[in-house]
This record gives sequence, C-alpha cells and structure tokens, in this order.
Amino acid sequence: MHRTFRPGSPGHLLYNLALGMGIVAGAPAWVPWVLLSRKRRKNFPERLGLRGMPASAPSPVGPTIWVHAVSVGETTAAVPLMKRLRESAPRAALLVSNVTITGRETARKALSGVADGGFYFPFDLPALCLRILDRVRPDVVVIVETEIWPNFLAACVKRGVPTVIVNGRISERSFRGYLRFRWFFAPVLRTFRAISAQTAEDADRFVALGAPPEIVAVGGNLKFDVSPPARVDSPLTALFAGEKEAGAVWIVAGSTHEGEDASVLHAFAAAQERNRSLKLLLAPRHPERFETVDALARRLGIPLVRRTALSEGARRLSGPGILLDTVGELASAYAAADLAFVGGSLVPKGGHNILEPAWYGVPTIVGPHMENFREIATAFLAAGALLQVPGEERLEGEFSRFAADRGAFAQTGSRARALIESFRGASERNAKVVLEAFGGGREAG
Repeated sequence: MHRTFRPGSPGHLLYNLALGMGIVAGAPAWVPWVLLSRKRRKNFPERLGLRGMPASAPSPVGPTIWVHAVSVGETTAAVPLMKRLRESAPRAALLVSNVTITGRETARKALSGVADGGFYFPFDLPALCLRILDRVRPDVVVIVETEIWPNFLAACVKRGVPTVIVNGRISERSFRGYLRFRWFFAPVLRTFRAISAQTAEDADRFVALGAPPEIVAVGGNLKFDVSPPARVDSPLTALFAGEKEAGAVWIVAGSTHEGEDASVLHAFAAAQERNRSLKLLLAPRHPERFETVDALARRLGIPLVRRTALSEGARRLSGPGILLDTVGELASAYAAADLAFVGGSLVPKGGHNILEPAWYGVPTIVGPHMENFREIATAFLAAGALLQVPGEERLEGEFSRFAADRGAFAQTGSRARALIESFRGASERNAKVVLEAFGGGREAG
C-alpha cells in the first residue's frame, strides 16, 4: 500500500522542522518586508487568523465549496469554474481564498454575485489550518493549478475534507526540481481525491511524481474555456456581404492603439498595390481617438468611410475601407473578416484577446507585445494557429503576402478554429471533478 502524507508522518515532521527554521532564519528579511507596506500590514494579520477570519458557511441548506486561487492568474482561471459550479450547485456556498493582495482584489471584482464570500488563505501553520477548517467546515477544498501546502493538506486529511486540484499544471522546470524530492511529494499527492490536469503532459508529470493514475485526468485549461459568441448582426454584416459578392477581401484591424494605426495603414496601402480587391476596417480601441485616426488616414491618402456615415442597408463602399467609430460592432466585423490584426501588440500595451477572430476561423496577426495574453498566444503559436510579427516592416510583409496568396493563410485560420474548439468545456469537466469529489453531483442541486 502506498504511503500517504498524514499528520505526524516523517515527511510532515521534516517539513515543519524546515518551516520553523526558515521562519526564524528569514525574520530579518520578512519582518521589514511586511512592516514597510501598508497593504501587507493588513494582509499579514488576516493570513495569521488574527482578524478577517472567514465566516461560517453562509448557506446551511447546501454544501460548502472552498476554492483556493493564489493570485491573479489562478483567480482568472477560477472564474469560469465557479460560474459553472453556481449553475450546477445553486444551493452551495461558494467561497474563494487568495494569497496575494492583487488576487484578492481580482476575486472581489470578477466573482461579485458568484462567490458567497472570500478571505485570505492562511499561512501553512498546523494549528491555524485546523482552526480555519473548523470555521469554514468545507465539504471540499479546490486548489487551482498547483498550490501545495503540506500542513493545510495534512489538516484536511485529519478533518476528513476531500481536496482536489483543478487546472493542474507542472512546468518542465518545476517537474525536474520536484523529481529530486519525489520521496516527499508522492505521499502529498496521494492525499488528493482527484487531480484535473490542463494537458496530457501535465497529467503524466503528476503521475510520475507519485499521484495514483486513477485520480488523474485531463480537464483542459480553464483560462481558455470559451462559449460560442452570440451572433451579432449589424449593418456591417450586409455591407461585408455585398462587397464580398463583388470580390472584396477584408482585413479587419481591431483594438488599435496610438502608434499602430499608421503601421496598419502603411501595410494596407502596400498590400493594396498588389491586390486592388483588398478592403480595410480599422477599429481604434478608444472612442476619443476616432477623429485623430480619421485625420491620419486622410493625410496618408487612404480616406476611410466612417461607420456612422454609412447609410442603413448599404451593400457597397465608396472608399478603400471603413473607420469603425462605433462601439459593439467589432465582433460582427471579425466574423466576416478574411484576415485580422489584433492591436495593442505592435506597441507595448500587452495585446488584446485573439479568441474572438479565432472562433470564426479567421487567420490572425499580432505584434510582439502579448504580455496580457501570454499563455493564449503561446498555445496558438505552438499550434501554428497565430502569426506574430516583430514590427511594422514585417506586418507590411504579411499583409502583402496575404494580398498575393490568400490561400496560404487558410490553414492558420482552420488551426485556430480547431484549437479553440479543443478549449471548450474545461469549466464543465473541472466542475464535475469537484462535485464528484464529495458526492455533490447528487446533493448540491
């Protein structure tokens, strides 16, 4: 029989010895770190349970589900899961805990109306973990990604509270490090009732570290879980259709920022010299820039017709393209596009969401700055489902290549559509793992 990590086990005792020594030895560093920050001075006592202790479960008629998301990224991933849990278990009390201040702030905003309460996760001290478990009395604890606190897990074992990992992932670098301490992590991983990994590779790593294969499954990445966009028809729909009947090919540049519009317009002008059937829809990110971009396009000799100047029901366009000076119609433009450029990425703004054009199978180009959507962009690039350029010159080259051979981009669009399909359903699969961990699939609804 496999050894399991339990209170008082050799691994548990060794961990607490190292933890105690680390707290004492590190005091000269962490005490000033806490005292010099007003926010940390508030966060620290709450994590010690000195104030801000979580209230008892607010819903006595249903189970209590405690979801732990350490920081912003994990909280973002927890949002679709908790929404699905709310739908599947309407009588449940949904609680969310965080470690970081930014994670807590994100949870307050993103989970308003979904979570019944929230609090800071306790420091991994045995008595404190038992105290909070006795206060919350969860029916299940859900850990988002891979946040492993041995004393907390030992306390859950002692109180008979099932724990699960959702959206689990282990990077290659972390995996190599964990393997050196497999003797310690294997018993810890055996305390979990279920582990839902993001990918098959992540699942294999959990098993290699000692998790029983029967508790590990692939649930997908919650951050990428998307639903089909609502079909939004607008006057643009008829115009795009009419122009396409006449042979037009549309490039849609969405959510552009200052410094990108000129790059897009130059690239479009160069591409149109090779293919006069090209049309451009340019959608600045901020409404206050509509006038500036309109003037810029005219100075460059590319007069764009403003969307608000189009007559209702128009099916043909008098100029080379459209300046989208309305809000709420970009989705319908992406749906009809033949090629998309998603802005905020040629300039250091962190990029914008590429999932919308991807849903429609539209080949999409971005610049080098995709920090706000790094994981999504990385996944798409690895699958050959996204094109990334380092700057304006390469953007012009890609637009011109598209003008010369539109078919060369078709596979990028179809890969994007297939990839986004594979993302769907992660919240449903992970919610099922959570509910089954304590029989909630039968009792929570």
